Amino acid sequence: MRYVRKLHRWLSLVIFIQVLIWLVSGLYFGWVGHQSLVAHDYFQSAPKAPVGSVFYPENALIERFDNIKSVEIRSISETAQYLVLTVDGSRHYVNAQTGERWQTSAPLAAKLARQSYNGPGSVKEVQAVTGSDEIIDWNKPGYRVTFTDDIHTRVYVDAASGEVVDHRNNNWWLSDWMFRLHFMDYSGERDFNSLLNIIAATIALWFSLSGLILLGRSLKHRQLF
Repeated sequence: MRYVRKLHRWLSLVIFIQVLIWLVSGLYFGWVGHQSLVAHDYFQSAPKAPVGSVFYPENALIERFDNIKSVEIRSISETAQYLVLTVDGSRHYVNAQTGERWQTSAPLAAKLARQSYNGPGSVKEVQAVTGSDEIIDWNKPGYRVTFTDDIHTRVYVDAASGEVVDHRNNNWWLSDWMFRLHFMDYSGERDFNSLLNIIAATIALWFSLSGLILLGRSLKHRQLF
């Protein structure tokens, strides 16, 4: 029983530290607000533009791709684009004017980034990248468009689709670490079922059970106070 009491006390210290981290990170979330937490200080949804001219027939897509699940036509900076989704989950992007595989150029990436940006800065640099440590689960070719504002906004654009992946800025690293601390996800992969979380849950369960055991023993011997 002495071992149980000693272990219970040490676990209480560990849990206290994590509870303190939750309180501090939770206060940070409430103070900063959602927009800054996700680095959307200068983010805006791009206005929907009308679909441009379509010269490549949709029927040609059926002959070109096998097992088509759906075909969507949309506008990427006023240029029509086919999004072809196949049964196996693959996504194919086709220029609806030329029928060629969609390609996003650096000038187009800069234009798309500006459409998603409502800050005071201007485009400083457009750099080709393949994924980024700042973007979770995105390791594809694309562009990083940097703006000349007070928080050094960076907009990532996917080359294959022409979609704006997300915004990042100099303040985002602190929010990222607050997320890691709050959810005990130190890998940064936003995996809330990690081994660390399972261990922490097991420790919390043992802490509760040992507390009940000690409480029962104190009540039995009338040593509650």
